[in-house]
Amino acid sequence: MQIQTNRNQRELKSHGDVSFPILVSHESITSYELNTFSWHWHPEIELTLIEEGEMMYQINGHEMHVQKGDLLFSNCNALHSGHSIDGRACYYWSITFDSKLIYGFENSLIQTKYVDAVVSAKEFSSLLLDGSESWHHDLKELVCELISLSSDKSDFYEIKIQMQLTKIWLMLLEHRTSFSLNENALNPKTSARLKAILSFIHENFEKKISLDDIANSVHLCKSECCRFFKKHMQESLFDYLLRYRIEQSIPYLRNPEYSITEAALCCGFSDAGYYSRMFKRYTGMSPRDYRIGLFPDYDR
Repeated sequence: MQIQTNRNQRELKSHGDVSFPILVSHESITSYELNTFSWHWHPEIELTLIEEGEMMYQINGHEMHVQKGDLLFSNCNALHSGHSIDGRACYYWSITFDSKLIYGFENSLIQTKYVDAVVSAKEFSSLLLDGSESWHHDLKELVCELISLSSDKSDFYEIKIQMQLTKIWLMLLEHRTSFSLNENALNPKTSARLKAILSFIHENFEKKISLDDIANSVHLCKSECCRFFKKHMQESLFDYLLRYRIEQSIPYLRNPEYSITEAALCCGFSDAGYYSRMFKRYTGMSPRDYRIGLFPDYDR
């Protein structure tokens, strides 16, 4: 499984529907290919509650080590990804919702006075609530109650969920000074450039592309592009391209109609031997062993 995005890295999955735009889901980091969910963004706000385990989570250039009991706020349109630590499991609840559930209708007083000021400001891109302040526990309790409401679906649960979201939003507003600690938030120009780099890689990974090609796509020299990407993504351009190609090769390995060599060629590798070595580096097993695990009688 992997998060599906469009060419601009916007997630394609629906988070509820227009009649009730919220999605509460139970997730596991190890259910994603390479134990990583890819960089993406969505116009909805997201709350993530870590139920068990730990993982590394990145939002708009800010990397956080989250663990059991932590609650994470991610603002709308924030570019984010997550990956396991040493392949260990991490289970978490994701609550993704449209801010319309809080303010009701366009240009309402609630929207202009209490919502827009948060969703449009880069300093509010993320916040880790790790229990270091007493109000973190209170907010976590509200989130747990919301999860229960969504799971039970008792009478009037939609109204109760909307009320719960409003309580959560009010508490975040009351403690908005906590967001000022996030000094690494991306400005819109930087975020747009990162999305453009990711888009170029995702659209061209099957081809023979170089770091110069990627840099030219955003009108930067290679050295500046590599520095820029490493600074905000915490990994090199080359490592990201390599990992993305490995990730994209997995569906081909799951299709017995493709040989390992064909899987490699379809994802931008010109040499099957190099592909096999890199696949083992990222997954801990060879492509052949991975395929034998799926198809015991595999012989290609």
